[in-house]
Amino acid sequence: MNYKEMRNTIEQMANENYEDFTKALISFEKGVNDKEALDILYDNYTNNDSLTLLNEEFDYMIDELRESGQIKENESLEKEDNDLVNIVGNVVGEVEVVERENKNGEGFKVVNFSVVSKDDEGNRHYANCSAYGEKGDIPKDFKQGDFVKLFGQERKSIDDNGKEHTNVRILASKLLKAKEQMKSQEEKKESVLGAIKKFKAEEKAKPTEKKEASKEAER
Repeated sequence: MNYKEMRNTIEQMANENYEDFTKALISFEKGVNDKEALDILYDNYTNNDSLTLLNEEFDYMIDELRESGQIKENESLEKEDNDLVNIVGNVVGEVEVVERENKNGEGFKVVNFSVVSKDDEGNRHYANCSAYGEKGDIPKDFKQGDFVKLFGQERKSIDDNGKEHTNVRILASKLLKAKEQMKSQEEKKESVLGAIKKFKAEEKAKPTEKKEASKEAER
């Protein structure tokens, strides 16, 4: 099935039952399968004229439902979900904090940043990350070079030019070592190595000194 055939099929489904079509699309894209939660999300969508389908605002609303216990998680879905990722690496570039508003006019923050990590073969991998609301309380203070540990859900999208973009929606984060700490440890390591080298050089010179002292005694 090509692009045009898919578009016609989607359009037909939307015309036949727009409510179920919308819920199915939200469920597929956002991973929500709780029927009551989908009802709430659909009502919010139809009551907000500025909200488009697959808008990032859905992420914030889903977070609210999860935190209030209105979404019942399915254990089998957690086991099948292969979009969850763990990342350990260093922050690259600047950390951006964006102010946004939900449907009730309440402000919330989105923290955007990038992380580079290395695999077992030493290859570098870059990840663009976004943390919404309270999930951004820790990442907002990240600095370039910080060593961090992240857990999140990987999401992929395709722009108008057909280019694929990947973003990790942060669910948990932790600062392992600040850049200043890492620099301090490197300096300490260098000073220790310097002391060892100096000690070895002194020890190496001792036999020569003893040998020369022995020759002087024989004379």
